[in-house]
Amino acid sequence: MAILTKAEALAVIRRAYGPDVADSIAGQLPDRIDPDNDADSELLFRLGLTPDRLADALGGEL
Repeated sequence: MAILTKAEALAVIRRAYGPDVADSIAGQLPDRIDPDNDADSELLFRLGLTPDRLADALGGEL
């Protein structure tokens, strides 16, 4: 999976879960997110942002 910028990740989260969720976790995300990096992957998991959950929230769009 590709490295995402914080803005790219927040755009996906905003589309999937709405602006309130995106705004509430924005401060917890690093500037660059590498889903293949264990630390970044763990953070995303703790925030409930697994690929499966995002795909479900986006209607299989991911």
